[in-house]
Amino acid sequence: MSGRVGLALLKAEIGKVWARPILEITVALMAVMATFLVQPITKIVSHSNFSVLIQSIMAENVSSVVSSLMLPLVVMCAVLMSLSFAKDYESGLMQSILSAPVSRKMLFTVKFFAVVLPLALLTWIFTTFFVGLTFYSSPWLVLQLSLFALPVAFLFLMFCGSIGALVALVVKRTIPAVLTAFLVNFALWFPTTIITEVAFKEGAFYANYLCLTPYNGALVFLDKSLGIVPKISSEFADALEISLSAVDFGALLIVYVSILMVPLFVYFWRRFEICE
Repeated sequence: MSGRVGLALLKAEIGKVWARPILEITVALMAVMATFLVQPITKIVSHSNFSVLIQSIMAENVSSVVSSLMLPLVVMCAVLMSLSFAKDYESGLMQSILSAPVSRKMLFTVKFFAVVLPLALLTWIFTTFFVGLTFYSSPWLVLQLSLFALPVAFLFLMFCGSIGALVALVVKRTIPAVLTAFLVNFALWFPTTIITEVAFKEGAFYANYLCLTPYNGALVFLDKSLGIVPKISSEFADALEISLSAVDFGALLIVYVSILMVPLFVYFWRRFEICE
């Protein structure tokens, strides 16, 4: 019975969060961003050894599409997550929902995944579609490689969504919550644009931690999973991006991000428990 209730709530919440024109705006924004870094066919066929390079170039395309989608995903996840919680508080709907015979754990989970699941699926769809446009002769390989985008999208969307939910539970006003969540997530996303090798050359103490930020770490893990060689020269052989295997890096990233997220989850979970 609880499963049916949860599915019904999830369907209703998805319909509310993604009401027009939110879905159309998100799709259009992701489409524009994804087209920027897709390799054209003319660049691919210029290589003499096509059969050897095709899988490597295809893997780089998957990584490029996911990377180009990072900013619109951060923006939309932050805005929609904070809007989902804060709007219900400001309108008084949350108080009515909390008085219903539905567990708060289920309600929180439904509201969280109503934002994260569609965005993760959109990431996979766009990755498959735009990479498939270029490599239409290898559809099965495109599908296999694009599947790596799903866990990567979940990783940074979970972190981004938790920040948006935390802000909404603290602020509880729609416009301030949306703006604050956007600014906080943008500030956390911005370090992913810093080139790690440049930081190493400058002797920055945080250089080795750039690859462990929730957003950049997801992209590094994707590259390692696809077998893409890190864009760091061999003189920095001790860098985590080079020295660790995909499995070891993934385990370290999960532990590192968990340490960052656990206090946040505990804090806003307690706030959600005491909300009236």
